Parts: sequence; structure tokens; C-alpha cells
Amino acid sequence: MEIFLFLTIIVLGILLYYQVQQNPATMRIGTLGVFIVIGVVIFMYHFLNVTPKVLKLTVHIGYSMAVFFGILLLLSMVRHSWKKSHQWGLPLLVGVYLMCLLLFSQWSLWWLSAPWLMLYFVWQFCRFIVSSVIYGYQSKAPTRGPLVVLGGGLAEGYRVGNIVDKRIQAAVTDANKMSEYPMIVFSGGQGEDQLISEAEAMRDWSVSRYDVPFEKTQLEKRSRNTYQNLKYTSQLLSQQPFTFYTSGYHVFRGVLLAKKQNIDAQGRGGFVPLFYRIPAFFREFAGVMSMNIRRQILWALVWGIIAFVINQIMTY
Repeated sequence: MEIFLFLTIIVLGILLYYQVQQNPATMRIGTLGVFIVIGVVIFMYHFLNVTPKVLKLTVHIGYSMAVFFGILLLLSMVRHSWKKSHQWGLPLLVGVYLMCLLLFSQWSLWWLSAPWLMLYFVWQFCRFIVSSVIYGYQSKAPTRGPLVVLGGGLAEGYRVGNIVDKRIQAAVTDANKMSEYPMIVFSGGQGEDQLISEAEAMRDWSVSRYDVPFEKTQLEKRSRNTYQNLKYTSQLLSQQPFTFYTSGYHVFRGVLLAKKQNIDAQGRGGFVPLFYRIPAFFREFAGVMSMNIRRQILWALVWGIIAFVINQIMTY
């Protein structure tokens, strides 16, 4: 058994390496990574000869923690969806689900099966985290431009804040290493509470603070979100490949949005403190899930039905 598990882990590792080399901008990387982790845990269980009693306790604790964490993820998705569209569909659906958990709590089959839905979101979150981390580590500095810096809001309506400054720093650092200084595009429109566009503020900041040549800058001032950042910048650059710079936690969602639009772009991340990065990953996960919300709801329902059938078979 141990030999089979070991060989399976090796095969999964080879497939993971191959996938990273072929196409790092995919959640398949996370799927393989999670399976490798599960395989290692099972291998260690057999290797350490863990008693059935300890294993049962570990499973119960892990299940409870996963369900609680899944509820947090689900609520995070609802919050993201509401802020983005102010539509009642998803909040009502989640509200009905949570209410049913309480109303039918005395029905043992339901209570065993319904929380499995939370495990689905935990599974997806683990895939997202692994994919995001691996993409960030394998992303290499470009050898040529153009480079694109994505906006992320302005302090006091006109000033570049710390988060956006780190994005600019990352782009300028890579630009200074190139044999020929690249064109740098600053992408971001003007919000209702902003005095100038994000693109103008970032360009002025980079020229005055980091000595970026003014003639090596371009502005994209129409976009209001990451999807539009990539879309309008690609149009501005006549669909040529580019490297975009955003915050570290936001890179993976950016490359997924680029891929969704058939835009040839790789992402690089600016430094973000750990205390800010952790909650930001929740927002990013919600954003990734909302990219294919109907598909996620369908798979969640299938997951719940499978859980119900399995528990019914085990009960009877």
C-alpha cells in the first residue's frame, strides 16, 4: 500500500511539473497540488501506524473545521457578489440553504449530507491557493516590454497609496534590468471620488519618484476594474503580449481574466504585507468563483446530491 501511494505521489508530481511548464495559468495546478498533499497525508498515516481511534478523532475535528471554514468562504462569496452587482439571487439562495441547515437539523441524513456543500468550497479554495502560490513562484521577470501597471485606487482621491506604489516598484525594477527600457502603460480610469485618473496619478508618481522616462509611458484611462484594465490595455497595445503588474495576491485572478479574454499576458506581483494578504485572498477567491458562478452552483448541487446518496447508502 505504501509503495502504491508513493508511486502515485511521484506521478502526480510529474504531472504537476508538466502542467506548470505548459500552462501555469490554470486551476488544474491546484487540483494536482491538493491531491499530492492528500496523498502525503495518507502515506504518513500508514507510515506512522496511526490508530483507528486517533484517525477517527482527527477526521471529526477536520470535518468540523472544514464546515466552519466553508461557511466563511460562502459568506465571503455572497459579500463579494452583493458589492459587485447588488443582486439578490445568490444571497437568497445561501440564506435558504443556511436556514434549511437549522430547520432540518433533526433529520440525521440531512445533517450528515448538507454540510458537505461547505467541503466543496473548501476544496475550491485549496485549489485556488495552491494555483495562486505556484503561479507566483514560477513567474519570471520579462526580458522585453511592454509592461502594464494596474490601478488599485488612490489615496485622498489623487495620491498613489502604498499598495499601488509596490506595483509600480515591481514594474520599474524589472524595466531597469532590461537591455532596452520598455514602454510602461499605466491602466486605471477616474472614479467618482477621484480628482484625476489612476493612470495619470501612477504615471506622474513613477516619473517623479522613480525617474521613469516620460516618453516611455502610456495611459489607459477608461477602465474601472481588472477585466477592463486588461481588455482596454490589450486594445491600446494592438493585442501584443505584455506583462502586467498588480498586488501579489491579485496576480492569479488577473491571468485567469486575461485567459478568459484570449489576451496573451503574464502577471507579476508587488509586495504585500502578510496581514493584508491573508484577507485579500478571501476576496480574490470570491472573485474567481464569480467568474463562472453558474458552473459553480451546478457543481455544488451535484456535490450535495452525491453526498446525500453516499450517506443514504451508508445509513441503510
